[in-house]
Amino acid sequence: MTKRLAMLMVGGLMLLVGFGLMARDTVLLYTSVPIEIVTRLQKAFETAYPDIKLDIYRAGTGVIAAKIATEREAGRILADLVWVADYTYLEDLKKQDLLYKYLPPEAASVPAALVDPDGYYAGGRVFTMVIAYNTNLVTDPPQRWTDLLAPKWKGELVTGNPEYSGSNVVAAAVLGMEYGLSYFHGLRENEMAVVRGNSEAAAAVIAGEYMVGLTLDNVVREQQALGLPIGMVYPEDGPIFLLSPVGIMSTSQSLEAAKTFAGYVLSVEGQQALVELGMYLPVRLDVPGPVGAPTLTDLMASVMPYTVREIETNKDFFSREYLRILIE
Repeated sequence: MTKRLAMLMVGGLMLLVGFGLMARDTVLLYTSVPIEIVTRLQKAFETAYPDIKLDIYRAGTGVIAAKIATEREAGRILADLVWVADYTYLEDLKKQDLLYKYLPPEAASVPAALVDPDGYYAGGRVFTMVIAYNTNLVTDPPQRWTDLLAPKWKGELVTGNPEYSGSNVVAAAVLGMEYGLSYFHGLRENEMAVVRGNSEAAAAVIAGEYMVGLTLDNVVREQQALGLPIGMVYPEDGPIFLLSPVGIMSTSQSLEAAKTFAGYVLSVEGQQALVELGMYLPVRLDVPGPVGAPTLTDLMASVMPYTVREIETNKDFFSREYLRILIE
């Protein structure tokens, strides 16, 4: 009996150990990072941290904002982390006391301009709104944002939709503040088309449906790597800088796992993964960027110099007017 009891105890202990080994913290990320990129990053993260399961809900910033608002109204926000292209949305969450105040230790290696001074979030990826063009059809692409108003581009322009894409919300705000609503009316006169997001805009340019479009520099680099006919111009009057920060929801039930993921994104390993998987510029100066891309320092010195506060204050008006004028 004693031997049998001992065997049962050992077996039970092994079973408990097995359950312990299988137990994983689960953390849910709401993000606008393209699905083909974020799923590969998910795999890299779970390989580095096998005790954490990363679940992903991927949509445009506008859809994510609406989903979180609905969940809050229902009494339970499901997301543990938010990582979107419209960085002013995290300011909105902060004002609603929906962000957990936390900066991973890795944030010390990120330039201060890319870190929330109040300590709630830090930039996880950097990209830029640029002018893209079909290299088979265009030999003299626009060099400035104002060049898009030239009659030669009438019917040949395409852009993403601010209602879906957070990066286009920021772009509309910056272009509106810089050039006013008359600029939007000029784009309307040139029959600029509106598609869903930046990937769709780039695809339309590559297909020759439009010669020129607004899209993201990392999207262009990805398509160029595939040998597709797309080029880009960092406009002389200033590319539009987009910081995509990672923030933890104050309602998270998996804070430690969420902290681990936020730290991974800002780590050397995480930033290297984003460069390799998504052709993004790294937010760390000690991680090399994509081949041929400007350095983060050079880029930040050349962009249109609008602050988070200015964009936050003006984004709703200009993104609404941008869309209204272009599709009315």
